[in-house]
Amino acid sequence: MNNLITVFTPTYNRSNNLITCYQSLIEQTNKNFIWMIIDDGSTDETEEVVKKFNKENKINIEYIKKENGGKASAINLSLKKCQTELWVCLDSDDYLTLDAIEVIASKYEQIKGDPKKCGLLALRTDPSGEVMNNQKRIPPGIKYSTLQYIRYNLGIETEYAFVYKTEIIKKFPYPIINGEKFIPLSFIFDQIDLKYKYLIIQDDIMVSEYLEDGITRQKVSLIKKNPKGYSLHNKQRIQLAPNIILKIKAIILYGLGCILDQDSNALSCLNNSPAKILTVCLYPISYLIYIRKYKKV
Repeated sequence: MNNLITVFTPTYNRSNNLITCYQSLIEQTNKNFIWMIIDDGSTDETEEVVKKFNKENKINIEYIKKENGGKASAINLSLKKCQTELWVCLDSDDYLTLDAIEVIASKYEQIKGDPKKCGLLALRTDPSGEVMNNQKRIPPGIKYSTLQYIRYNLGIETEYAFVYKTEIIKKFPYPIINGEKFIPLSFIFDQIDLKYKYLIIQDDIMVSEYLEDGITRQKVSLIKKNPKGYSLHNKQRIQLAPNIILKIKAIILYGLGCILDQDSNALSCLNNSPAKILTVCLYPISYLIYIRKYKKV
């Protein structure tokens, strides 16, 4: 029987953390999945750890090692290799609840034949069972939604677990920028929201334990080192923002990206904004953010 789900884990020098991921996967009540590990150029014991997992022969594992290029490039490669109907990203500092695959397989039947539904969405929880960032839960009356509606209309700004139909998510690869290794993951979420909705899952399927060296904890440093990707993300946000407040925020952050990008002329960068006049007018705020948060990093 072909596997239904690819559980994709990008990893970089996280050999110890993979053990928790692995433990949650071998204990699943439904084994209809393959665990695809994309090793983004690790220099630790990751490869040896995965070999030990494979020797136990408890679940299907596909291990791919690549040159270090960042999470977005690992996602792109995973989607290129994925041959299952569904795809879910499980970071190395996360793990699945024991019935997660069973819940996903069951809920998927509700949208399997619906071309307007891209997949499933759940809120991630911490090990105590609380929604991340002390956020509330999605009201049970909401069956289908976009991510933007959850974030901006319901005000639930937290971490999400996405399960995508592979044929749909493959249409939204991340842009790869020479010399950079990071672009905000929401770059493609914003695009997906224009065409599709998610089936909302009230069940807890993914648990997060953030590591000190995780992407969320190094946000400022990542943005400073990858200004082109950050500018591209906010340029798109200017065009897709659902309201004026979010558009203004995107304009300010686009200006910040222009300041951080030392390879580009700031004036030329500002001129490429979809909202040139507002970008120039709000530039002093962008610069103030740069001085306060980024200059000394």
